[in-house]
Amino acid sequence: QALAQGSGTLHAQGRPEHPAPPAPLGGGMSASPETAGEAAGGANEAGSGAPAAPLAGRVGRGLLALLAAEALLVVARWRTADARGALLMLTVVAVGALAVSVGPRGSVDEVYGGYYGLMALVSGLLDLNLAIENFVWGEWRHVRGSSAKISLASLARPMMYQVCALAQLLSAFVAYLLYKDAERDGEFDASEPVLATPHQARIYNAVLSHSERRASGQTSQPAILAPVKPFAGSAHRLP
Repeated sequence: QALAQGSGTLHAQGRPEHPAPPAPLGGGMSASPETAGEAAGGANEAGSGAPAAPLAGRVGRGLLALLAAEALLVVARWRTADARGALLMLTVVAVGALAVSVGPRGSVDEVYGGYYGLMALVSGLLDLNLAIENFVWGEWRHVRGSSAKISLASLARPMMYQVCALAQLLSAFVAYLLYKDAERDGEFDASEPVLATPHQARIYNAVLSHSERRASGQTSQPAILAPVKPFAGSAHRLP
């Protein structure tokens, strides 16, 4: 009866008989403006970094097309009895194919891509020099000595050299773009913080301070030494 009267008194006063369970620590907390700003900043960074992958994919596909065109130009130079130029250009194409095959799927290896860009630049400049030299010192002298007009057959070799030089110089530029893109991605990964959110930073600081307190507490306690036992044997004097 006393328990019934006590519960009736509690109901009459408007107090619940059983208290409500406490709310979880993180459930009822509202997001602070700093947290919302950080979340928005992270979303903006994710949105800004999204177009990087399609750019690398487009440049990689362009490099594949240039490699295919250079392979056809190698065959054309071999058919026109330019064996040295064909072998040199074949070496450049082989390094480019190695950069594409060794790299991850859908991208080009940075190291071999850099080698390919340098070799394509040097080979393209050599072909451009050959085109100018062949036209100026060969065909132009022949045309100046005779009254005949310039024929398309006489310009075939210089034009082929120019096309080869243009393809290789463009390949060197594409390789440079890929290298700069990979370098920018590496700098972004290096500058990215290890602790992404303030919550993770607080947890890390709490664990670190707790471990430091435990270490300092262990060093502050004096070491317990064993009690010294007196000598109980017989004494002897050395001669």
